[in-house]
Amino acid sequence: MPAAAHIHLHPDRAQPGQVLDIGLIVGHGCAGAATTGLRVAIPEGLEAAVPVPKDGWQVSAAEGEVGWQGGSLPDGTKASFTLRATVAAGAPGAIAIPVIQICGDRETRWIGTADADSPAPVLTIQPAR
Repeated sequence: MPAAAHIHLHPDRAQPGQVLDIGLIVGHGCAGAATTGLRVAIPEGLEAAVPVPKDGWQVSAAEGEVGWQGGSLPDGTKASFTLRATVAAGAPGAIAIPVIQICGDRETRWIGTADADSPAPVLTIQPAR
């Protein structure tokens, strides 16, 4: 049975052309260690992506990647990091959003396919209404 992603999206559905605040919800640290950073690779299908500031964290943005660092989220504590982006007009039916969760000197790479041990969270694209 495939593992469930431990980085969840809210909302997890969108339509082409929609400007969206996507919450990347972190539910735990890395093997008991606190989360100290999050890096997100911006996939094809999302445009004009920027990290929304979060109290106690610094944001960064570079070509194809955004991140939050400098804070500390204790293991077992749930929090949301918000990515604002526009869903491209020609976006595919599902967009995997690769996330690297940093916990001090450890990291968990949520970049795999749905059946992987560490799957990337997926944004489902619905037809425009």
